[in-house]
Amino acid sequence: MTSNYNQYDVAIVGFGLIGQICAKVCSQYNLRTLVIDSRSDVEFSSNAVSFDDESLRLFEGIGLYDPLKVFLNRPEYTDIVLSNGKVIQRNPVFNTDNGLPSICTFFQPEIEKIIIETCKADENIDLLFDNELINFESNDLKVRLDTKSGNKLNHLEASYLIACDGTNSFIRKKLGIETIDQRYSKNWLLVDIFLNQKVELENVFRQICDDKRPTSHISLSTRIHRFEFQLLAGEQHQKIIQKNNIQKLISKWVEPNQYKIENISIHNFRGSFSKNFQKGNIFLVGDSAYQMPPFASQGLNTGIRDILNLIWKINLVINFNCNKNLLLSYSLERVFQIKQTIKSSIALGQLIDSLSMAFQKNIPLEEAIAPEARDQAFGRRSSIEEKGSNKGIFSHSQNEKIKNRRLYNREITDKDGNGCLDKMMGNCFAVFSKGNIKNKLDRGIYEKLINLNFKFIFDFKDLNISSELLEYLEQGEIIIRPDKKIYGLSSTELDINELARELLLQIQ
Repeated sequence: MTSNYNQYDVAIVGFGLIGQICAKVCSQYNLRTLVIDSRSDVEFSSNAVSFDDESLRLFEGIGLYDPLKVFLNRPEYTDIVLSNGKVIQRNPVFNTDNGLPSICTFFQPEIEKIIIETCKADENIDLLFDNELINFESNDLKVRLDTKSGNKLNHLEASYLIACDGTNSFIRKKLGIETIDQRYSKNWLLVDIFLNQKVELENVFRQICDDKRPTSHISLSTRIHRFEFQLLAGEQHQKIIQKNNIQKLISKWVEPNQYKIENISIHNFRGSFSKNFQKGNIFLVGDSAYQMPPFASQGLNTGIRDILNLIWKINLVINFNCNKNLLLSYSLERVFQIKQTIKSSIALGQLIDSLSMAFQKNIPLEEAIAPEARDQAFGRRSSIEEKGSNKGIFSHSQNEKIKNRRLYNREITDKDGNGCLDKMMGNCFAVFSKGNIKNKLDRGIYEKLINLNFKFIFDFKDLNISSELLEYLEQGEIIIRPDKKIYGLSSTELDINELARELLLQIQ
């Protein structure tokens, strides 16, 4: 919807998929949100192709999963193969402990259409199209934004500015935030096709280590498929995108009369990240903060985790008058993990190149694969998010076992086996305990937690608790952040009052 522009809680610049999701999460926290985009109304893009289970989990929390799921495709498996069909690695797509598929693919325009419609109908979101951000200034209290639409200038204000303006972010450049190049850069041709007749194509997410040209085949739906082809040295962009060349590249799978081309683009797959993801009350999210090769399919999903980390903290500052210093934890918590994810994605790209070369030159695979590629590429993608320092909004006393640990939705299930942890917590902090926590907390601390909208969860009757969560509860009380990460665990050495007091000192 649109309205008179005034003081906003959050201004988001850029209305691509990350900007759309960011706006919906802001609305979920009842933040007055302005979205600014230079495009006239909506132009759908087709870059991203997959969500992981954590992204799907977020959609469940903001009411988007049900309207989106009809457009989501569940591949049978993800795999890495040689051009002769030999399988190097194959992973079936399974339901995770969140009760959701480990990966779902999609055709981005279909997904964007649904999310944009919900944004337009959302009373907490104002959309300002056909407006280019030309300048901004910030102080401790607000960000002033100047936009231009034709000859008309608009002057807007927000408490916080979130940059979702992509790889060439105007906001990042104006802030003077340095980016660190990871010395990986490959150009790839992306082609989306729509099958106009029945063709037996596998429902897969496949990396093909082709000795002539590394290739990807990703099924986005029954009739829409993505093919990606690495450009060879010296290959001209304008020539490779010609229709006859694309037909030749795709001829291994389908004949020209069996499909129509939905999208053609050339993308530079490279790795880089910003030294910092924030400056004052301005934050970088997704592509505005880093570039990630898509081989591990984590670019979009990592951006969604940025949102998951940031918005609950802004909510605490705006709606609960918490200390603005807690926002400094956004960059502290995200930069390390993103570095690791980029490293893993680059390693997978190197692996694909190495295997392609090995097959071409008849070199033993063990000799062709770089050690760093071997070590990084075959690790679980999700485990990366559970590594890193405990800098940020975590207990200083938390042990290695729970450091950065995020609870799954199915850590608690109802009598029908449905995950219900997220429903029990909502978007709040929570204290889990085996007994009535009110009897253990000092009155002053209890009231402070109540004022911060804490949930106190101790009645597990008719519920099933995972063995790991039960182990935590046997030790003491556990404080969970709104993003479902463990803040800390009480013990005989650190009782719940001390743990809660430590948290209050960090956020108030």
